[in-house]
Amino acid sequence: MSIRLRLALWFSVVMAIGLTVFGAGVLWLHTRWAAAQFDTELENLGVAVSRVMQEELGESGNLLRAVHETQESVDVADRVTAIMDADGHPIAGHWHGFDPTGVFPPHDGMPPPTATTTIVQRGKPWRLVQRLEQSKVGAYTIVIAGPLDRIEAQRALLSRVLVVAGSIIILATAGVSWWVASSVLRPVSIMAGNATAISAKSLEWRLNAPSSTDELGQLARAFNDLLARLGAASRTQRQFMADASHELRTPVSVIQTATEVTLHQPTRSEADYREALTIIGEQISRLGRIVQDMFVLARADADGYQVPMRRLYVDEVVAEAVRASTVVATAKGLDVGSNIQPDVALDGDDGLLHRMITNLLDNAVQHTPPGGSINVVLDANPTSVTITVADTGPGIPDMDRDRVFDRFVRLDPARSAASGSGLGLPIARWIAEQHHGTLTLAPSPHGCVFVVQLPLRSPAPSPGRPLEYTQAASRTRR
Repeated sequence: MSIRLRLALWFSVVMAIGLTVFGAGVLWLHTRWAAAQFDTELENLGVAVSRVMQEELGESGNLLRAVHETQESVDVADRVTAIMDADGHPIAGHWHGFDPTGVFPPHDGMPPPTATTTIVQRGKPWRLVQRLEQSKVGAYTIVIAGPLDRIEAQRALLSRVLVVAGSIIILATAGVSWWVASSVLRPVSIMAGNATAISAKSLEWRLNAPSSTDELGQLARAFNDLLARLGAASRTQRQFMADASHELRTPVSVIQTATEVTLHQPTRSEADYREALTIIGEQISRLGRIVQDMFVLARADADGYQVPMRRLYVDEVVAEAVRASTVVATAKGLDVGSNIQPDVALDGDDGLLHRMITNLLDNAVQHTPPGGSINVVLDANPTSVTITVADTGPGIPDMDRDRVFDRFVRLDPARSAASGSGLGLPIARWIAEQHHGTLTLAPSPHGCVFVVQLPLRSPAPSPGRPLEYTQAASRTRR
């Protein structure tokens, strides 16, 4: 069943149950109140008869005469008024269709002062009130009775009114519920139609969200936000594929060109072959680094990179990375200095940490001109360790400080051929995050200052968290 049908049925059932309980309560209260009012009326009539009887006894002093005088004075339509002697035998009365035969058996002793009962005669209920009176001439009983058929008729009429009115109300409730549910769910139907029309090629579409702040408006806005994120992810994926293809195409083109040039002539010297093979080897090494970096990031995105944590001395890892980078930096005419605090232990993976420091140092070596310097500082406090890699290169504009951590980003297109694949800094930041730390680019008037902060104790071993991929508008590192 549709939601609108279920809502209509649900409200109708709830209304039916509510009306049933309400009608039963009304009938019960009507019966109680009508019976109480009828009993009060009979009791008041009995009091009136008793007062007249006492006045007549006071005047005549004779019970029989007083009874007959009272009966002549009091006669109410549809009400039984009778007086019985002490033995329970009727003396006189107005019965109005009531049959006293067998109703008043002889008393075995004194009857109660008052008694109220209901008697059914020929299918007709009667309400009967008896009052025991005492006088100087002896005891007597006043009998007052009245038919309950009017109360039963009123109850039957009220029951029919409640049934008819309840049925009308239930039908009206079902109709109004259907209309309200249709009106409320109409935006959902529209959004469902819009969502059905959205495909992988139309992720820019958005639902026609209602402007209200109710739950449907919140749902539509949340779905539009989801579409925006999916669209951004799709664009990012396509851009990543395009960037990866571009990065892989360059070394492949160089290898292909070197091979074709070498094989174009029927004969070549050994030096020509060595030169061609050297070029091919360099490009294959570059391809290997790009593929390896892409593999690491792909595993990170798939949450499939498990980072084993163990206790290690991070100062030794940093010192080893500095020693390895010093060879390349010295050949380029750069001065590498370090200030490493000894015996700094933390929980981490030595291979990933070594790669993070190496990526930062490679970035500094690539973008620091000859004659410049690179400085590495490791400082620890009781809770964390800070690793700083600073260089005297051209620096990074403030508007590009966040973009340097995007994949395949180079801020200097003219140096793209020699500036790596643009994956070193994203991998370095991912490694820092996997160790529950951060990697940031600190403000500096000259050059670049990359700051890594790592906790000395890991909160808990956890699987690798994927590194988000963000593509900047231009391809850069610096």
